[in-house]
Amino acid sequence: MLVIRDAVHGHVHVEDDAITLLNTPQMQRLRRVAQLGFCSLTYPGANHTRFEHSLGTYHLASVLCSLMEASIDADELRTFRLAALLHDVGHPPLSHISERVLSNFDGLSHTQIEDIMRATELGDTLEGLGLSLKEMGGLIRGKGRLGPLLSSEIDIDRMDYLVRDGHYTGVAYGLVDIQHLLRQLALKSGKVVLLEGGVHAAESLLVSRFLMYPTVYLHHVSAIAGCMVGAGMESLLSSGSTTTSEIRKMDDCELFHCLLNSGDELACEMATRIKSRRLYKRALYVGMDAVQMPSLLKGREKRLSALIAASAGLCEGDVLLDIPSMPEMEETKVLVDSGGEFKRLEELSDIVKVLATAHAKRWRLGVFCPEEHVAVVAEAARKILGISQSTQHTLDMEE
Repeated sequence: MLVIRDAVHGHVHVEDDAITLLNTPQMQRLRRVAQLGFCSLTYPGANHTRFEHSLGTYHLASVLCSLMEASIDADELRTFRLAALLHDVGHPPLSHISERVLSNFDGLSHTQIEDIMRATELGDTLEGLGLSLKEMGGLIRGKGRLGPLLSSEIDIDRMDYLVRDGHYTGVAYGLVDIQHLLRQLALKSGKVVLLEGGVHAAESLLVSRFLMYPTVYLHHVSAIAGCMVGAGMESLLSSGSTTTSEIRKMDDCELFHCLLNSGDELACEMATRIKSRRLYKRALYVGMDAVQMPSLLKGREKRLSALIAASAGLCEGDVLLDIPSMPEMEETKVLVDSGGEFKRLEELSDIVKVLATAHAKRWRLGVFCPEEHVAVVAEAARKILGISQSTQHTLDMEE
C-alpha cells in the first residue's frame, strides 16, 4: 500500500491495483492537465490537476466501500474504487474547454474511455487486472448498481471537486460536510438515495455549487480564454493540421505547443495572446432576460459571430460568441428516503427550490473581441442578436 499526502483529504491510502493504474502513461498525463482550465488567470492558486482530483475521488470511493463492505461483494467494491480513480482519464487537455470543440468533431465525451483509450497501455493494464475499459466506462457513466455513486445527481466526483476547487482558488464557498453526506447515501430498490438525515448536508453541497459556479467555473476571464483557445483548436482541426485523437492524447503544454507551432495564424495568435494575458474583452455580456429564445441560439455560434464580425467590418476571428447550455442543478432531483417514500430533494427543501430558480439567472451570453473593437462589436452584436442597450448588464471589471 502507498500512502499519498493530499492537501484536501490528508492521507490517501492507495492499494496495489490502484498503484498499477496510477503508473500508466494515461494516468500520469493527468498530472499535466489543469483541473480548472484557465481559472488560474483569475485565481493564481488554481493550478491543481486532474491527477489530484482523481486521487481524491478514489479516496472518497474507498470511504464509501468501507461503509458498504458488509452488504456488497468485495470484487464489486474493488471495481468501483478503480473506476473512481480512472473517471477522468479520458479528459483532453484543458479539460472541458477543449472537449466542447473536440466533441463537435468526433462526438465523444471524456466518459467514453473505451473509445478514447483503445489500444493504449491502460487497456492492457486493466486486462491484466481482470477488468476492461468497457466495464470501467459503464461505471464512469453511472451505469450498474454502484455507478450512480460516481456519476449522478449527487456523487463523489462533485463532492471532491467542489471542496478541492474551493481550497485551491481560495474561495471560501466550497464547504461541504462530505463525511456525513457519504454516510447518508444508501442503495435502495436499485437506486442511490439520500437518507432523510442527509438533507442538510445535501443543501450545503448545493449552496456551495451555486456560489462556486459564477465565482469560479463561469468567471468571464476563464470563459473568454476558453473561447479563444477553442477558436484556435477549431481552426487547426478544420484545416486538417491535426486530429481529435492526437489532441486527446496531449497534455496542456503539448496543446499550447501545437497551437503556437502549427503554422495556423489564428491558432498561433490565440495561444500567444493567452500566454501574455492579452485577452479579448466583453463587448456584450447579457442574461437570459435580454435574449429571445436563447435555446435556439445554441449551435449557431460560428455563424452568428461571423455575421457580427462582418457587420463590424472585422475579420471572423476577431469576434467570439459564447452561448452556454441552459443552466440546471441536477442535484435537486436526487431521491430522498422520507419515511419509506422516495421524494425529490427539491420537494423537501425550500432552500433547494430557491437555489434552482436563482441558478438559471446566472446564465450569460458573451460576445468577445479585442479591446480596441469593443464599441463597434457591441453595437453590431446588439443589432444582430436583437438586444437593446438598456438590457446590457453592468460589466464586472474584477479580473
